[in-house]
Amino acid sequence: MSLFGTINNSAGALQTAQIGLQVIGNNIANANTEGYIRQELIQTTPAPSRIGNLVLGQGVRAAAVVQKVDQAVLERLWGATSDLAAATLRQKTLGDVESLLNDLNGAGLSDDLISFNESLHDLATEPNDPSLRTNVIQSAESLSSEIKRTYATARSYQTDLDASLGDTVDRINSLTTKLGDLNVRIMTIEGGRALASDATGLRDERYRTLDELSQLIKLNVEEQASGSVTVLVGGDYLVAENNVRELYVSHEREVNSGKVLFVDNEAEVQILGGELKAMTEGRDSLLGGVLDGLDQLAADLIREFNTVHSQGQGKFGFESLTGTVALDDRAALDQAGLTWPVEGGSFDISLVDESGAHISRHRIDVRKGNPQTASNVSSIVSDIDAIDGIRAEVLPSGEIQISSDVPGVRFTFGEDTSGFVAAAGLNTMFAGSSAETIAINSLLKTQPEMLAISAGGIGADTNTITSLVDLIDQPITRNGGESIRESYSSVISHLSQSAANQKASTQGLQQYYSTLQSENMAITGVNIDEEAIKMIGYQRAFQASSRVISVASEMLDILTNL
Repeated sequence: MSLFGTINNSAGALQTAQIGLQVIGNNIANANTEGYIRQELIQTTPAPSRIGNLVLGQGVRAAAVVQKVDQAVLERLWGATSDLAAATLRQKTLGDVESLLNDLNGAGLSDDLISFNESLHDLATEPNDPSLRTNVIQSAESLSSEIKRTYATARSYQTDLDASLGDTVDRINSLTTKLGDLNVRIMTIEGGRALASDATGLRDERYRTLDELSQLIKLNVEEQASGSVTVLVGGDYLVAENNVRELYVSHEREVNSGKVLFVDNEAEVQILGGELKAMTEGRDSLLGGVLDGLDQLAADLIREFNTVHSQGQGKFGFESLTGTVALDDRAALDQAGLTWPVEGGSFDISLVDESGAHISRHRIDVRKGNPQTASNVSSIVSDIDAIDGIRAEVLPSGEIQISSDVPGVRFTFGEDTSGFVAAAGLNTMFAGSSAETIAINSLLKTQPEMLAISAGGIGADTNTITSLVDLIDQPITRNGGESIRESYSSVISHLSQSAANQKASTQGLQQYYSTLQSENMAITGVNIDEEAIKMIGYQRAFQASSRVISVASEMLDILTNL
């Protein structure tokens, strides 16, 4: 026990107060720095010393400078960041598709379906009006074009999301490489946690990097005893100390189907959240479902209208007709490339004169079942070619071509119980087989008078056009009883409901994220008032310790002068 001990204790207090003021000054300087985590000086009391019967304290020492962090809150915040980022991107994708299909500009598919059906109504009331025939063909062409345009736009959205996967994976690789480097630098400065202090600036940067990475993909972050962090994705490690597993996007299958894989073992990454999850879901489930719905709409439209139209007659019979479908004439019917499967049955070909008067009717059988006797395209064409007055062949490109070989003789189709005529693209209203290929039959564009009106003979009745009217509202058995219009409405309804649910979910996640962010800021953020109070405390401690040293020095001077 001596005055020198008193001076030494107070000197330690002065040094601690100075360090405390430096930490406070750094906090205040970074009060508005994004991502800065508040620092705190940890003070400890050294072991006391024993002098006689007395045990005396040794003052105070600055033990460490650490960050004020609640790791559990941060981990919840990173999880919420991933969920919110995924929900926000999912909502945007739904909004884009909803705008595409919701007919906001008055020129969408719903309006085109209505216009097409109304044009059929108009023609049914005045079947001999050539302008109304032209109007039906133009309405059908507009509907086909709108289906193709909508499909192409939805496909472009899908392609954009697929391309974004590569950009996002590149960002992930850049961030994980940065994390590996930060791990090494932090372990080096902290001595593998041999020091009690945190490598504060580097740890700030690592937390910011983890936050950015969590927006892209959902993470599980575990801090190790060495001071490094291990980043896990779906149970597989992505970063461990300075070991980083690079990712890449594989496009080995069809377009718009990229998978995210690890480079080292080509295992697929389990994507549980973040923008990467929203991209794959938007591409595969959302846009994939919309594209499938448009394909179904186009296929139903083509099949239903072509089936009816192919059995009808226009104003005249055909002098020559080429199918719109390329076929394999030697293969079995199920493998011949027909637009849809056909049944065993038959169809009629009638020969008529130039005025449409009936000459003769011929039945063509379509046999299925026994491979030895079953029909193929070649045998059907041969049966047609055997009819006196017409000839038939399969062109080198695969289409069936039928032509009159007697002047003044023409032909029509009817009573098709097999579905072959329409499936082969003969006497159809639409060409193509999907939303990407649907189009109005080019023959009708150049010869509107060939639009089918009658079912019992040219000019005999209006049964075909009557059957086409409101066909979009007729139940389709193979679709579970849904009509063409109902099928499309189901796509729109499901999309609208999904968009509404996603909006509510995103709002809820935003509120949850904001709550966690506020909780984290209360812990990590700099409060100027609190720092000012601490600063005054260190100032008073410094002044008091200085006064103790001054008094002890005066007492020491007195002792030395005795």
